[in-house]
Amino acid sequence: MKDAADIHEIMKEIGANARAAAAELAFASPVAKAGALNGAADAILARASGIIAANEKDMAYGREKGLSPAMMDRLMLDDARIEGIADSLRAVAAQDDPV
Repeated sequence: MKDAADIHEIMKEIGANARAAAAELAFASPVAKAGALNGAADAILARASGIIAANEKDMAYGREKGLSPAMMDRLMLDDARIEGIADSLRAVAAQDDPV
C-alpha cells in the first residue's frame, strides 16, 4: 500500500486530470461526448483483470481496517460489476446529449 503522501499526490493528479477533461467535455459536441464515454467503457473492460486485482488489495485492506460487510459489498468489484459499469457508461453515451 502506498503511504499517505503518495496517495495525496496521486489523488491531486487524478483530480487535476478530471477537471481538465470535464472542461473539454463541457463544450464538446454530443458525438465527442458519446465517443469519450464509449471509450471509457472500452478501457474499463480492457483493463478489467487489473482493476479486479487492485480491488482485491483494496478489499484486503478494508477487511484489515474492519469495514462493515455492507461497505465491503459496495466496494467489491467482479467481472459482472465491471460490465455493469461499462454498460452504464454506454447507456449515458446513447442519450441525445450525454452529460
